[in-house]
Amino acid sequence: MKKALLTIAALTLAVISTFAFTACGPKVTFVANALESAEIEEYGLCVGKNATKKAEILEAMNDVILNKDIDAAVTYYTAIASDETPTNAIEVADLSSCTGGTLNVYTNSGFEPYEFVDDNGDVIGVDIWLMGWVCKELNMKMNVIDVDFNTIVGKVKNEDNAVGAAGITIDDERKESVEFSIPYYSSVQYIVSAEEKAYTKLEQLEGLTIGVQSGTTGALLIQDAIAAGLDVELKEYKSGAVAFAAAKAGKCDVVVIDALPAMKMVKTQK
Repeated sequence: MKKALLTIAALTLAVISTFAFTACGPKVTFVANALESAEIEEYGLCVGKNATKKAEILEAMNDVILNKDIDAAVTYYTAIASDETPTNAIEVADLSSCTGGTLNVYTNSGFEPYEFVDDNGDVIGVDIWLMGWVCKELNMKMNVIDVDFNTIVGKVKNEDNAVGAAGITIDDERKESVEFSIPYYSSVQYIVSAEEKAYTKLEQLEGLTIGVQSGTTGALLIQDAIAAGLDVELKEYKSGAVAFAAAKAGKCDVVVIDALPAMKMVKTQK
């Protein structure tokens, strides 16, 4: 796969690295650390198993993933999400001349840099950029629909020729409802916590309140840990951004979320 997945070496560096950024004033400074022993997860785009254009949509998805520079898009949208000037440029698909109908793209903003709301109120990010190119290949317009993350798979399953693009981890349970593209990015779970704590292990979270984005791998991981005997309180939020706001307000102690959103949280904390 060309330019789509992180190399093992790069991912290893990301897993063992700690990202810390100091907030202004007396507020708590948060850091993001890779969760030790966390499994590598792979993101995929998805379409309903019974969609009438399933084959065409999957073919377009896979072609775009194989041939577009996704790492460049990640770099670009990470800068945009952090209110920085990108150091690179990317081409965005022009759908103005597409005449083959409209493809509904379900996503969940607040998961930077994959999807977030820009200053104009539009949802942008790596996943939306990818789906723009998919729609270009399909000769279709794109209708981005921002919904709760844990509703996306169900909507894609039940709606003809709709897709999900939201940093969705490919797993066996979701495969029962939708068809996934080939993977387009890899990630691991991180713990966002106060600098003086800098947690890296689940057992260190004993007795704490953990914030997660509802329906995500982080939420499922903590649910499984609770079932296995970890004594924590789980609080689920609509997005990672809302979970981090809760942590800054003292409503939860830590946030468990994917690597890039975690790094963005601590980099832009105020």
